Amino acid sequence: MERYEQEHREALRKLAPECMVLLKSDGSFPLEGPQPVALYGAGARHTVKGGTGSGDVNTRSFRTVEEGLEKAGCTITTKAWLDGYAAARQKAKRAADKAILDQIAREGLSEVLWGLGNTTPDFDYSLPMDGAGECAVYVLSRISGEGADRSTAPGDFALRPREIREILTLNRRYRRFLLVLNTAGVVDLSPVTGEVRNILLLGQLGSVTGDAFADVLLGKAYPSGKLTATWAPWEDYCQEGDFGRMDDTRYREGVYVGYRYFDSVGKAPLFPFGYGSGYTAFSIQGQEVRLQGRQAVVTAAVKNTGSRPGKEVVQLYVGKPAGKLDQPYQELAAFAKTPELQPGQTATLALAFDLTQIASYDSETAASVLEKGLYRLYLGNSSRDTALVGALRLDRTVTVRPLAHAGGKPDFVDWKPADSGITLQLPPLPQG
Repeated sequence: MERYEQEHREALRKLAPECMVLLKSDGSFPLEGPQPVALYGAGARHTVKGGTGSGDVNTRSFRTVEEGLEKAGCTITTKAWLDGYAAARQKAKRAADKAILDQIAREGLSEVLWGLGNTTPDFDYSLPMDGAGECAVYVLSRISGEGADRSTAPGDFALRPREIREILTLNRRYRRFLLVLNTAGVVDLSPVTGEVRNILLLGQLGSVTGDAFADVLLGKAYPSGKLTATWAPWEDYCQEGDFGRMDDTRYREGVYVGYRYFDSVGKAPLFPFGYGSGYTAFSIQGQEVRLQGRQAVVTAAVKNTGSRPGKEVVQLYVGKPAGKLDQPYQELAAFAKTPELQPGQTATLALAFDLTQIASYDSETAASVLEKGLYRLYLGNSSRDTALVGALRLDRTVTVRPLAHAGGKPDFVDWKPADSGITLQLPPLPQG
């Protein structure tokens, strides 16, 4: 391995924990040091390091979650379960490969392009979940990438019944249980979030995935990432629009995409956009709102109020005026991450955005505009945990950029919350 490759690998291992998102915690983790771990789940030995197609990379080496824990000094007490699962998985794969080859032979095909999609076929196995120790880790894996959309089927967006049973069984059996999500996208965790006390979004972190996870589990590093999507059951997402159509998809949901929909209609997700906990806690206090030319700047004081070191990501959202154009409750305008803060330590962050970046498209005038009115500023650490810290007033509507209707006039009308009898409730402005 070349020196620069080793340097890149070391940098990746150092930065990877900052990509992990701690979704739930009861204080059971991190562990005090290497100890016996009962390891389960499809991703324990068959950890996914990247997506399919161009979403993956070729690496000189790759360490799975199982290998990472062993390298860190932990004893895996469930080798029999992992061996049994691997054998059942290999048997199912051989059967699936044979079915494809048999079909090719029957139909006399000479050239075949076979799309496998993003859902691993289910297979039967019956293995005791009785590994020794007080700590258990279950690694839930999903593949995703180019060539296939995500599916709502069990084994993709939804949990399989077997996965639900295994997760809940382990959560009740072990004193310290951690559900690890080795996924690149959202999974509906609603069947288990009510009971499971510790959930970590590991993601797919390339060649150092297993090493970086071991660092976080043992407290050598800490997770400080935030969600870039809203996690919720499928039926709770906005159902407007023509999803999955090959041609002429009509985006009837308008501006109400992702967190903009959930925040605007007041629907509580499992885990909101921008959310991420950690091994410590923080307080965020807005200090000043000012204009510098075309830039709006908000300063915030962030204090580590917990007992361990950590980092926090502060987020600034803008609520636009209710003018001619339809607007969501709020939109992310800026964010910033603190340096590492020791317990009791405070850092001051300045979050800034150019006013032209929050302009909206006016289809009647074919232009990007800033409508006159009050622009509310919200500060927090997720889209569902913000506080109003100030406002900016624009006395007249400003055209930011003239554009053109390249695709012609649409043949549909955007959905609005009022169509479903929903009224946005805005908090009062702060005094002073």
